[in-house]
Amino acid sequence: MRAARYILSAVVVAALAAATLLSAEASSIRVKVDDQPITTYDIQQRTLLLKMTGAKGGEKVATDELIDETIQFIEAAKMGMGVSEGRVDAAIDDIAARVKMTPKQLSQALAQQGVDIATLRRRIKAQMIWGQLVQARARLRGGSVKGSDVTAAMFADGNAEDIKTTEYTLKPVIFVVPKGSSGGYDAQRRREAEAFRGRFRGCDTIMEQTSQLKEVVVRSTIRRTSEELQGSPEGRDIQETPPGKLTRPLKTDDGYAMLAVCTAKSIQSNAAARVQAENKLLDEINKDLGKDYMDELRKKAVIQYM
Repeated sequence: MRAARYILSAVVVAALAAATLLSAEASSIRVKVDDQPITTYDIQQRTLLLKMTGAKGGEKVATDELIDETIQFIEAAKMGMGVSEGRVDAAIDDIAARVKMTPKQLSQALAQQGVDIATLRRRIKAQMIWGQLVQARARLRGGSVKGSDVTAAMFADGNAEDIKTTEYTLKPVIFVVPKGSSGGYDAQRRREAEAFRGRFRGCDTIMEQTSQLKEVVVRSTIRRTSEELQGSPEGRDIQETPPGKLTRPLKTDDGYAMLAVCTAKSIQSNAAARVQAENKLLDEINKDLGKDYMDELRKKAVIQYM
């Protein structure tokens, strides 16, 4: 799921008139989806957020979107799928950077318009969850294309010849945060990761620089091409990080992870053209899959309007 879907316009945020909302405590249940409540507060929050993104339709669209998301979260739980808070943090960081704010400033800007940052976080998480569910459904339905079709598509697009791509050599650096650690220790480890990022001297001395640090793990080198990085905040972060520098700390199950960008070199690669052609064919195959999947889940769900 592309980070561009999550972008908020700073101009729209500034132009939106302040609104007075019901407090979460005073809100009442408007809809139940398989006994999961959606409140007046939830709907009012989402209505404001949608206005800030330029969407139309008011409370009805907001309510329908929240119903769909609740159904999606229920389905994801059944499938054992989830999205880490670290991925959501990265998306928030990406939004803030695009409107030239820090995440804290973005949160404050939303609050000034009566929107809790949790409302945006939920929407981002739902979009990520839904992307995972649709991809899983595509795999179950044999969502693949034949090599001969990919080759034909490459010729049709004029991409049969090798094209240039960028290959990144990366080294993961993890500031470990043991499970069950306090919030204070978690925040301390994030600060330590940020401080290390600021004084990082490059991949050649990475082992020397981390050898004296407590609970810091350096993992094996990995390689990724530009095509493999498309569609994720992490990929954008890698592409915007100069060689010899570290990406921003991202919260994972192990702690705070950063990627040292050791090299970024342009290479001739027929694989890049193949990936582009294959993705285009897959989009055609699966273009209606998400809609059909959502329609199927809605028919199974018990939706009660209060």
